[in-house]
Amino acid sequence: MDEQILEVYRQVADQISEQEFQDKVEEKVALMAGLCDGRTAAMLVARDLGSSEILTKIRSIRPEMGNVSFAGRVISISEIKEFSRSDGSVGRVVNMTLADETGSVRLALWDENVELVRSGELKIDQCLKVRGLAREGYAGTEVSLSRGGGLEEVDLDIRPRQEAYKIAEIKADMSDVSLLGMVVDPGELREFLRKDGRAGRVRTVLLGDETGKIRLTLWDDQAAMSLEKGESLEAMGCSCRERYGSLELSAGRQSSLKKSSKKVVFVESITPIQDLEAGVICSVAGFVTGLGEVREFQRDDGKAGRVANIYISDDTGRIRVALWGDHVDLIQGLDLGWRAEIIDAQAKSGWNDELELSCGWRTRITFAPPG
Repeated sequence: MDEQILEVYRQVADQISEQEFQDKVEEKVALMAGLCDGRTAAMLVARDLGSSEILTKIRSIRPEMGNVSFAGRVISISEIKEFSRSDGSVGRVVNMTLADETGSVRLALWDENVELVRSGELKIDQCLKVRGLAREGYAGTEVSLSRGGGLEEVDLDIRPRQEAYKIAEIKADMSDVSLLGMVVDPGELREFLRKDGRAGRVRTVLLGDETGKIRLTLWDDQAAMSLEKGESLEAMGCSCRERYGSLELSAGRQSSLKKSSKKVVFVESITPIQDLEAGVICSVAGFVTGLGEVREFQRDDGKAGRVANIYISDDTGRIRVALWGDHVDLIQGLDLGWRAEIIDAQAKSGWNDELELSCGWRTRITFAPPG
């Protein structure tokens, strides 16, 4: 049974067996001619069984859900902020973070609801049931308590997750993510100009643990933090989004970073060449068995580009590797027989439909002489 459907079933499990519930969900989907998904159908079945309100676990809240009901414990409350609307009126907002055993989410209170915080009626460690609107916020999924929403204190034993996430557990649109990872690649500090003309700094760090790896984007002062490959870094209060088909974390104003003495184990996953499949981001290791010439070409935007092809072999096969842009500089002095490690390249169908690896800006390449 799908996890989201199972989540709904658990709230009516005392009334119906799991198989019967699944059958009714499938009947509901068929009855509505595919106009609703499994989770919506499950909620309709639960309503038919007399359940007036189904609470969604925080981990499952997504912007596309619209109106949601959930319960969580208040773990943080921001300062009240005032702002000017386009019509000249003054608005107020306060952000709260609520958590359960599956994750955490930001709850935005507006205008008159802000008084619930100012008066002390809402405070840290309370357990609340919320009816609000899920949407895409600045730092991932958030819930907004608008005029049609509701908020009430409930007597529930909600125990928020305390331990950091493993990288494999992190999902798109999660907010307030904490993790401990090894610095696989500290990245480079880059400067840029914001739209208002102010200078900014940004840096992308690659972190890994025993379950996988993920990129973490740091801004301004945090981007200037001294980091070395192999160090352990603890990141708290980050948000996660999907970008270019991969998950990425971003550290915001409320995030904190600190080095840790805890040892984190990370081993790069290397795919045998014979097992590569088109469309997959992968890593290979082997020896250089072919060198091509550098070719220059003109991009669609009129700028000049460069590409060079090399061949890498391991015990299972041989594959062409396309190096683009600055990666081309790496072949200076390169010779046959050198060890090669190509990390995070895309396997794709190339010339004559032969499988090849394409090295983009995220690809990390290492060459070393034999011996």
